[in-house]
Amino acid sequence: MTVPHGLLLTRDLMFTSKITSTAASLGLRIDTVSTVDQLRSSAAEAPPHAVFLDLNCPDFDPSRVVAALPSESRPRVIAFGSHVDEARLNEARAAGCDDVMPRSTFSATLPKLLRQIFESGE
Repeated sequence: MTVPHGLLLTRDLMFTSKITSTAASLGLRIDTVSTVDQLRSSAAEAPPHAVFLDLNCPDFDPSRVVAALPSESRPRVIAFGSHVDEARLNEARAAGCDDVMPRSTFSATLPKLLRQIFESGE
């Protein structure tokens, strides 16, 4: 049986370590990609349970991220970014991200969020 996994689209190495180590402590796997093309390729190869989108990277267009995922069985997309960048958070909502939250909320609730996503199959 394969371990459920997620994909993290970010270029922040410190935050990547926090997310992947938290997932590993829960027996989960989060793979990191740094471009939308890598996301598309990885998602086609092994469909993820969820995609985590770091909105702090300005060249990650939420609309392109959502469009890069298979529409028939699209994984849950969780976007997080600066609490002061309301325009960027709203852009992610408009693009169809399932959950959009400030980075501080994402960090504070990460273990609970991961359990909820991976245990419920959503």
